[in-house]
Amino acid sequence: MIVGDKLMLFVETTPADGSTPAVITPIAFGTSCGIDLSADTIDTSNKMSGNWKEYLVGQLGYTVSCESMLSLKTGHLSFSTLKKMMADRKPIPFVLAKSEETEGDFPKGEEYVKGQAIITALSLKADNGAICTSSISLQGTGALEDGTKA
Repeated sequence: MIVGDKLMLFVETTPADGSTPAVITPIAFGTSCGIDLSADTIDTSNKMSGNWKEYLVGQLGYTVSCESMLSLKTGHLSFSTLKKMMADRKPIPFVLAKSEETEGDFPKGEEYVKGQAIITALSLKADNGAICTSSISLQGTGALEDGTKA
């Protein structure tokens, strides 16, 4: 069994100046994350199908989502960083992986799935009397791969 609070969404970022290699960082203060896989269907119904429709399996796809709390803390993958990544209009590498706190940090552990995705939605919510939250949706592009062991 895997407890949900051990699974986090990590995104690969490259520093703007390109001075250091890309790093993989968890979405800061995440409260949930998920991935949905889907398969298109191709209708092959014809006069010989009788009363039932018939289909072939088409292309596969997936979407990734994550909810998080907002913070002013620096050095984390936050709403403003994700907004910049969305404005770049490029697919970003992601990993859904296990993580446990190590000296105040959350390093990527065992990977479950990974791939490339395009940020399709990013929202910020500020309810009266509540902690501000953020939500991100990503559309997978290309194959969804199995993760690698840490």
